[in-house]
Amino acid sequence: MTQERRIKTLQNLGIVALILISMYYLNGLFGAQINVLFAAINTVLFPFGIALFISYLLAPIIKFIEKKFNIKKRVLSITIVFILMIVVMALFLLIVGNIIFAQAELFYEVDWGNIVTQIESFVTNNPQLEKAYEAIKAYLSFDSVSSYVFNVFDVFKGVIGFIVTIVLVPVFLVFLLNDRNTIFKGIIWVVPEKYRHDIIELGTRANDVTEKYFNGRFLSMFIMSVFFTIIFIILGFGVDKALFFGFTLGFLDIIPYIGGFVGVLLPILYSFTVPEHLLFGVWTFIAIIIINVVAQFVQGNILQPYIMGKEVKLHPLLILSSFIFFGALFGITGIILAIPITGTLKATLEYYREVKSDG
Repeated sequence: MTQERRIKTLQNLGIVALILISMYYLNGLFGAQINVLFAAINTVLFPFGIALFISYLLAPIIKFIEKKFNIKKRVLSITIVFILMIVVMALFLLIVGNIIFAQAELFYEVDWGNIVTQIESFVTNNPQLEKAYEAIKAYLSFDSVSSYVFNVFDVFKGVIGFIVTIVLVPVFLVFLLNDRNTIFKGIIWVVPEKYRHDIIELGTRANDVTEKYFNGRFLSMFIMSVFFTIIFIILGFGVDKALFFGFTLGFLDIIPYIGGFVGVLLPILYSFTVPEHLLFGVWTFIAIIIINVVAQFVQGNILQPYIMGKEVKLHPLLILSSFIFFGALFGITGIILAIPITGTLKATLEYYREVKSDG
């Protein structure tokens, strides 16, 4: 490393250190105000994030309808897709959603109690596990955290937030679907002319990565949901329980590595309470673990690369880190926006390297 490069690196590290120190002291002085500001930003970002996610799922359908039926007006194609989406969602909620909700309620009221009883029975027969069980016992009851989680103010805030989200999501969604190009052109117009080509290239790349990732991830989640529902039916869980466990596992699969293995804990725990009804009896949990490991491997190495394309090179570890970082920063909003932000940053770095190497 040359002397000049070493000095520049030290300068950059110094700037980063000063920024972090400044943020630390600012948080100490204005922590309450910063929290209020983040809460206000979150109120807008949360419905925007949901709308952004849905817009990426609907955009290919809108393009297909416009091309297939030669529709010139974007508003008409958006209206058709909205109607189709409402019909599909209504059918899903009536047929599958109702079963999943009923099973979730049954799991909370009955099955979880049976699981805890089974665990306590196992611990009683194994005294060496008693201390470990006592340490985690408080977390095995939903009621133990209810007094901390639920209060009148939180319920009121939750209701208001839900109403704001319900109102803003369709509004944001319409603008994102109808005026995305106009908004992007407006941003480009503000940028100095010598940088416009770079911004257009960056915007195109970031949009391509984010769109393919969202669509690929959604399709992958749906495939995993259906696959595990069928597997749980074969293993003897019954159709209703299989739907609940299968779609829960598929939904949690949005989080790489962790989601799939957290989602499989519920059917494993439940299998210990009804071994007499299952295909492999008390050993069913081994079958679930093996199938889950194989499914995760196939999904990560074959299914997702095929669906998303090789150009979406977001490493699972990078995705997981972005979920954790932006989730800690903005909560559920950060989790929703983690991939668009990460995809944009990655595209920016790659483009910067290309420009630098060409120059």
